[in-house]
Amino acid sequence: MSKNKGFSNTSAQRYSLALYELSYEENSLETIENNSLAILKLISLSKDFNKFIKDPTGNQKDLILVVNKISDNFKLAKLLNKFLIFRYFFYLN
Repeated sequence: MSKNKGFSNTSAQRYSLALYELSYEENSLETIENNSLAILKLISLSKDFNKFIKDPTGNQKDLILVVNKISDNFKLAKLLNKFLIFRYFFYLN
């Protein structure tokens, strides 16, 4: 089990670094940070959303539709929207 946890932590660090580097290149660090905090707040406030995004049996198309809808509603940066979709696509496959 610790082996999987280590892989998960390493993956999270790599994703975080990639998002940071892309945000830096686009000069959008503050926007991405604020958008990320909004998503984290939504996850902490909505048990249904939290459960939905963590469900490995969930329908990939539904998840992408939800991410796109949230991105539209919260007016998230396109970079973060693409990043979240890529992350879910990679995680679910």
